[in-house]
Amino acid sequence: MSITYIPRVTQLDSIQLDKELEDLLKNLLFQATKYFEPGVLQPILPELDLLIRTWIFKNSVCDKSSTFGQQMLSLKYKTDNFSRRKLYWYFFYTIWLRYMRDRAMYSFTSNMNIQNFFNKMETFQLICEIINFLRFIQSGKHPALIDFILGFELTADKLTREDLTDFSWTRELLWHNLIELIGTVLSLVNMFGLRQRMSKMLKYMWWRNQTGRASKGSVATMTLQTTCACCSEKPILPHVMGCSHVFCYYCLMANKTADPDFVCPKCYYNGKQVTKFLMM
Repeated sequence: MSITYIPRVTQLDSIQLDKELEDLLKNLLFQATKYFEPGVLQPILPELDLLIRTWIFKNSVCDKSSTFGQQMLSLKYKTDNFSRRKLYWYFFYTIWLRYMRDRAMYSFTSNMNIQNFFNKMETFQLICEIINFLRFIQSGKHPALIDFILGFELTADKLTREDLTDFSWTRELLWHNLIELIGTVLSLVNMFGLRQRMSKMLKYMWWRNQTGRASKGSVATMTLQTTCACCSEKPILPHVMGCSHVFCYYCLMANKTADPDFVCPKCYYNGKQVTKFLMM
């Protein structure tokens, strides 16, 4: 007896598994060709993506009426509504349209009319997919827009989600989502502001106060062994900001521009005046 109700999270996991499989094949291809001359594959990247996606489509949806991700979760499309004509439309929407967009981006970079057309088409497609996802959350059917358009429905003889809990695929999905979340959070963190707050906390420690007082008003000197206080390399266009340490002009000005309260990473002296270092 076939199972008609498929949990929403299981359907979403099958889509995620399909994306992971495609990325895995691409990475294997790039690893196999990493010793080629640089730029050899660049002009034909859309065609390589087309071949990979076509191979996946032929050996999954076309031959077995289910994607590889669905097969891993014991899902499949109902065959009573699965015609050859709908397969062509499925291939056109999921594979050929993406190829046309990628090829246009590569071949017609300077043609703004073509670029604007594909950008508008991609925006319209994204809006439709968002609307379909909201509908899917409510109804629990057709997680992909093309499934809704063609009327494809999922079924299963059994659900193996409980069995997959202890295996690597589920752990891989969890770690992948966790890494994406961490990457998103880190990109929103103001590292300069965080460092500034930590510096304000450190100023109450006795060693920071001692070092700060010792550095304040001291004269910077430069020898053959002097290195930049930021990058630890030989100072390029040496500048100072009032303490005994020397900086590269770029290192000091870049940090000062990003954080006006930037302090010396060596002695924590907060110098406001940036001047060129002059050899006496």
